[in-house]
Amino acid sequence: MIDSNVARKPNCAFCGKSLTVYVLKNICRKGIICNVLECTDCQIAMTHPFPTDKEIDDLYSTGNYRTDVGTRFNPIVENLVYQATVVKRRRIEKYAKIGKIIDIGCGRGLFLDVMRRGGWDVVGLELNKQTASYAERVYDLNIYAGKDVELSLESENFDVVHFCGVLEHSKKPNVLLSEAHRILKNNGLLIVLLPDIRSFEFKLGRENWLHLDLPFHLFHFTEEGLIQTLQEKGFKIRDIKRFHLEYSPFGWLQTLLNLSKIRFNLLYDLLKPESFRKDKEKLVDLLGAIATLILLPFYLPLALFLSIFEPVFFKRGSIVEVYASKEKP
Repeated sequence: MIDSNVARKPNCAFCGKSLTVYVLKNICRKGIICNVLECTDCQIAMTHPFPTDKEIDDLYSTGNYRTDVGTRFNPIVENLVYQATVVKRRRIEKYAKIGKIIDIGCGRGLFLDVMRRGGWDVVGLELNKQTASYAERVYDLNIYAGKDVELSLESENFDVVHFCGVLEHSKKPNVLLSEAHRILKNNGLLIVLLPDIRSFEFKLGRENWLHLDLPFHLFHFTEEGLIQTLQEKGFKIRDIKRFHLEYSPFGWLQTLLNLSKIRFNLLYDLLKPESFRKDKEKLVDLLGAIATLILLPFYLPLALFLSIFEPVFFKRGSIVEVYASKEKP
């Protein structure tokens, strides 16, 4: 018997119209079967059905999505992530003077710690209280934790609002963007980074695309859809970046490996701390790791080339980062 919630197509969370265009069907991840349907008007797709609240809590629980000590990768990769975050701070300061910034979906607080070291007044918002506790305990950050806490923030109070890999995880990205506009000062800066489901990497990888990240991603944006939505919310687009050193080359690399039928996202898992790995099939891991090592000399330069080639020649990237300013009423 077919679940009526699955059989019934959803309505677009942005315009309310019924979604009829399937991008992907019946993709099973983490034991959850997902479909992806796109709104042709808004140019934004949705996962259907959404995981239940309990499934979402389990997916994001500490020890599943990140370790109890807040890290996601081994020390070498963690250092590279830190250095990339320092570079991002310098880039942000090209668009905004040092002031007050809020990171919505701040996770373990690394980004905010780097911003604070640069002189910024920082605030974090994190729905997962376990994750927020790490940011508070280790970095001594001011974190608002819990559901719908953004609704209590003061209007026109921030110089910068930052969303990095957040909107696609939220059940209500439309509301988050409206709130971002409300809490930003006039001419304040909004930064949104997320995957682009119209990228060549997705078209090649499809369900093997690293950045698809089902069932964690509830929405799947296109660059056009994101820009259209931001403009409707009262933002003026200042710049669009389609290459991100932290995400773009590795995304291509893992997608190519997934297409080679090595265990799904194996390299990504191998870069995580041992406590993250729950798969006990050591033989399969060993064979996959050997195959990965053999392919790396070929795939690594190809991944770097593709991650640069696509933005330069096609004005498209697997990751899109938009800088926008709040327009005066």
